[in-house]
Amino acid sequence: MNIAILGIKGVPGRHGVEVVVDALIPHLVSLGHRVTVYGYNSYTKNSDDYFGARVRTVPGIDAKNLEMITHMWNASLAARRERFDIVHIHSTDPCLLAWLPRPRIGLVATSHGQAYIRKKWGRAARAMSKAAERLFIRIPDAVTCVSRPLCDHYREKYGREVTYIPNGIAVREPPGEARLAEWGLAPRGYLFASAGRIERTKGLSTLIEAYRLSGTGLPLVIAGGGSATDTQYFEELKDAKPDGVRFVGFLTGEPYHALYAHARAFIFPSEYEAMSMALLEGLSSGAPTIYSDIPENQAVASGLGFSFRVSDARSLAERIAFVISNDAEARAVGAAAREAVRRNHDWSAIARRYDDIYRALAGR
Repeated sequence: MNIAILGIKGVPGRHGVEVVVDALIPHLVSLGHRVTVYGYNSYTKNSDDYFGARVRTVPGIDAKNLEMITHMWNASLAARRERFDIVHIHSTDPCLLAWLPRPRIGLVATSHGQAYIRKKWGRAARAMSKAAERLFIRIPDAVTCVSRPLCDHYREKYGREVTYIPNGIAVREPPGEARLAEWGLAPRGYLFASAGRIERTKGLSTLIEAYRLSGTGLPLVIAGGGSATDTQYFEELKDAKPDGVRFVGFLTGEPYHALYAHARAFIFPSEYEAMSMALLEGLSSGAPTIYSDIPENQAVASGLGFSFRVSDARSLAERIAFVISNDAEARAVGAAAREAVRRNHDWSAIARRYDDIYRALAGR
């Protein structure tokens, strides 16, 4: 089938939903689909062969409150002209314009979370996001979500069944320890946290306070600061110059994966997620993972890591101390988590589940 993907900034993915779509593309192509991804001209470039897919850019207004809607408008019009079999919108906010693309066979939309929960948005933006959520429920022919608790929320609030399809992750062989030399780190000699987009709901303030309370002598390494970061908040964190904390910036590739793989523990303190790619990355790395006990994290990581009470610095400090003091047990849990993620979050299997939805729409 001829499929258009809308609602993302583009590829390659740097964090969040773009990473998800980026990973899905080659698997959808291998299933025989012709895939076109529409992205922002400020983020991505046109291509006729991006892992077998086309990439087409559209213009928009690069302003915080207009960026998404203007790019989505132009992407929808472009997709409408091409008369795709399937249009697949990733994220709920772009569903404000779900009525516009008009595919031949069906419209699919995937929720990657509730943007209006994030603390950085004002009242008008949150109202728009809530309206988009209602259109996400009403307009598409098929709706999916990456979070099981969020699927339950949609059913209870709106009365519509939303298909749960989790995110996947590529389980990699650990990069060599030599990659750590750039930061003067020793294998298993540091704690690691990562948030591609740094904002208040990522829980870094709680993490830094917990790190102080734990009294550990291991450095805390924090990676992140990509696009859509709350720069004011990020600067506040860095300006405080907390003892033992190192901010290494936004990373990708082997240096990024090396920090996961060789950490004494990966810590994920987020206050809100749907299904976090950073959490999956931590679990897949084999490093012991400490995570906040929000339902969305528990749905992914229960039994595979060490949870703490969300936003509770003392609870997190106790978990950090436990993992450091019980190294053999923590490492065994990390190794088991890696294998569980390999079984349950394989991208090829996840792509087949989306393929099932496309084919069901075609067979109506």
